[in-house]
Amino acid sequence: MLGGGALTAHAFSNASQDIPNRTEYGASMWRNEPADKLFPDFVAPRQGTGEARTPDRKRAQWHRIGISEKTGCDDGLSGATAAQAEKLGCKAVLRATYVDPTGNTVATVALIVLPKSDSAKTEMSTFFDAEKEKDNPGPGVKAYAVPGTIAAKWSDAGANGSAGQSVTDLYLPYALVASAGSVDGRKAGELPGEWGKYSIDAKQDRAPWRGAADGLVDALNVHYLDLLTEGTS
Repeated sequence: MLGGGALTAHAFSNASQDIPNRTEYGASMWRNEPADKLFPDFVAPRQGTGEARTPDRKRAQWHRIGISEKTGCDDGLSGATAAQAEKLGCKAVLRATYVDPTGNTVATVALIVLPKSDSAKTEMSTFFDAEKEKDNPGPGVKAYAVPGTIAAKWSDAGANGSAGQSVTDLYLPYALVASAGSVDGRKAGELPGEWGKYSIDAKQDRAPWRGAADGLVDALNVHYLDLLTEGTS
């Protein structure tokens, strides 16, 4: 086991494409797919066409360095995000930590398992949209430090920007949230002199970190859509 709970090979046949199979497979994918498939060892744009499209390692945007073994909602989320997920009936939270190719940016991403309900995903999306408007929202996902790696000192205090979204496919009752920061602990929003006088300056300073978190969330969203197609085709 690579963490994220006892995740085994999925039990659904790949021969069926009917709607019930997509519904059941999608809702249980978080349990039935191996952890290292839910959180691939690298995240990159795909190359090729059709079913032959595969991620291009040479263009990797993120490299995974660890997967948390804890799957409790309280273990993985914090602040307003934790409260919103609990309100909507959060079932589990799986987390992994990634670094970018430069080794300068670190991020923890969480897969939030929601009930099979369109309204839960819609409310989670509305929540994330509201978070985008805040000058300094909380990290949302608890940082997962990985001992013995470049992210050994990664912590919630080092999170400079966050982003979240509901997974877009109808049959995937999940949401994603990520927080990103600097490997060296550099804090955003504490600008010197006149640049630190106004909240808008601090918000702009956090923008690159929010962008990094948003990019990781968006890439994994696409990854889960591909997993659904592979698992039910």
